Amino acid sequence: MTLGAAVLSVGCAGPMGDTTAGETTSGTTEATTGESTAGPSTGSGPTESTSQATGSETDATTSDTDDESASESSDTTTTGEPPADPPAGDVVTYAGAHQFHRIKRLSDGTLLLSGQATNLDWLPADTETTELVAAGIDSASAGNIGLLVHVSADLSTILHVVHFPAGSVRDVVRMRSTEVPGEPTGELFISGRRDTADVENEGYYLAKLDNNFVDGPPSGVVWTYNVRGRPRQAGGFNGESHYKSRQPWDVQSDGRVVYGLGSEYDFSWAAIERLSPEGVPEKVPGWPGQEWDDHSAVVMKAGRHGSLRSPTQADYDALLSDGNGRDDRQGTWPDDYYFSGPCPDKDNCPGGPGYTGYRTSDKPTQRVGDIVIDRRSDIMYFGYSTQSVLPSNLPDFEPAVVAMDSEGYLLWWSRLYHERIEKNGGGFHQNSTPDQYVDDLEIDYTNDRLVVLARAHGNNVINFWSGDQIAAQPGASGFQNRFTGTSGNIHISWLGKLSLAEGTLHASTYVAEYVDGDNNYGAAFDDGLLAGWPNPNAGWPDLNTTRCHGDLAVDGAGHVLVTCVGRRTMTTSNAYQQMLKPGEGSSTWNAFARVYRPDLSGLVYSTLLVGTWDPENGAGGGNTELRGSVLIDGVGLYTVGAHTTDEEGMADGNPVPVAEVPMWGQQAPDGETALVGYFSVDSW
Repeated sequence: MTLGAAVLSVGCAGPMGDTTAGETTSGTTEATTGESTAGPSTGSGPTESTSQATGSETDATTSDTDDESASESSDTTTTGEPPADPPAGDVVTYAGAHQFHRIKRLSDGTLLLSGQATNLDWLPADTETTELVAAGIDSASAGNIGLLVHVSADLSTILHVVHFPAGSVRDVVRMRSTEVPGEPTGELFISGRRDTADVENEGYYLAKLDNNFVDGPPSGVVWTYNVRGRPRQAGGFNGESHYKSRQPWDVQSDGRVVYGLGSEYDFSWAAIERLSPEGVPEKVPGWPGQEWDDHSAVVMKAGRHGSLRSPTQADYDALLSDGNGRDDRQGTWPDDYYFSGPCPDKDNCPGGPGYTGYRTSDKPTQRVGDIVIDRRSDIMYFGYSTQSVLPSNLPDFEPAVVAMDSEGYLLWWSRLYHERIEKNGGGFHQNSTPDQYVDDLEIDYTNDRLVVLARAHGNNVINFWSGDQIAAQPGASGFQNRFTGTSGNIHISWLGKLSLAEGTLHASTYVAEYVDGDNNYGAAFDDGLLAGWPNPNAGWPDLNTTRCHGDLAVDGAGHVLVTCVGRRTMTTSNAYQQMLKPGEGSSTWNAFARVYRPDLSGLVYSTLLVGTWDPENGAGGGNTELRGSVLIDGVGLYTVGAHTTDEEGMADGNPVPVAEVPMWGQQAPDGETALVGYFSVDSW
């Protein structure tokens, strides 16, 4: 047990223009400032993004304004050969890059790592590299190189590196492709952060590459698109917008890209929009926001016309299933919750409160946690949260998950909790006082489920649905059924599986690790994988903050992989790096990777990846983040992330234990340093 020679590509060319205008809500004009750049003015809405395609001019007109996703594994190559095998055993290595953000398994079994570096000197001398021209991307990120590293399935060899010029984009973060999992890798799309001198223009870029690494390495981009995500005005324009850091988007089977933009919990603008296969904003007939000539939107500004509100009184009054046994949830659209009536047009959108007393705050823009598309049907699912106000005038945050068909028409939505439940002695509990957020989504293609990763801050009578109170699965029990203990001022995570067709809950579990010290533990597991660990469904143990930062991953059987940060994290007996059990010594803050059974009733594998720590006081750990992962059913998992730094910019704490370091890897960190791990799993 361990404690602890460049090929220059041709880029896109041609001028581009931004436009700016006011945004009207219920007869009031809200000015958007600093949105224009040099170029012709087109369209009628506030400009949010710009697009540029190779050999042509495209002008985008859209509206202004914390980590998604299609399955990352495929089972065939373009030639019909089975994919290459992963490593025979565990591999953990540092790399010379600054960070790796995501990992994607291609249909031939090879891997793409997306990330950020300050130089390429760490690459082996014979590594073939391609520099992509960054024309059209509005970014100047000094000292940074955004890159894609193509590596062999066994992690032994870097096959090719594709990168943007130094000082252009900050990084490459997300990767998506057009195939259904199990099919040959399709067209490849990427995104990453843009840094600009004017915070009004900050955000992320989208780009379509001209090849997918299976058919050949990319030599350039087909088109690029600048998505604005400026820092929150309500936060003094400090830090980063969630939209810039998280980059919620996905691609349809035909190459259309649906993306989120703006600033969350703010005064100005946030929306979901769609690009055509050519990278140009387009109309989507079913979306509620239709006031612009050249594009549509799902307006993510609660209360405004074009947002997620019912247009008729009948829709507003409708009582519908909540997806878990109750048929008294009011409202055809999720934001009816906050308002006293429907919103038929921009001059007739009444304010709150809604039917349970909720209303929106003075910061009405919403946070889109993720967007995911089922590429068999191009049905879109997205999860978001709204800053709300309780009847007591205390602040709150409420979640929702929404499904829309390929033309943008509403299919269903879920609150992820009962909006009202009976009180003993009569009446209803009808406000969920914990803050709640949707952080990530994924498709379980085998079982036709939407996997939801959400998060709660605090606890009370109404919270996310418990794993043993599922109307569609009587007798079910999640690995961790509910929030326990007496610590309320913490953030803990939650996993749920909803049917793709109706949004019916079929499984759930909390993801919430124990506190470090003494606890109100119940009986221990007698399962061999978790023998000696207290069962979270016994006793009433105190929990600690557990945030899951990276993308979910789902394999061909429906197992779910999360990458999170916790304190006394429960690890399995076959883990690469185990946590000390209660009574064995101090824990430490740690990054961990965990695989849940398809029904979320138990664990298949759970390991830490953190600096070796002192069991007397926990010193030396708390220094890693895991943000991307791939899960291969019956085989194992890959994960990537970074070792963090201290205030002086030195590598924080102690190194993680490494294993089978490849020739291109490093034994120890040097400042902030990328991490790569592969863990073989034998407990399916």
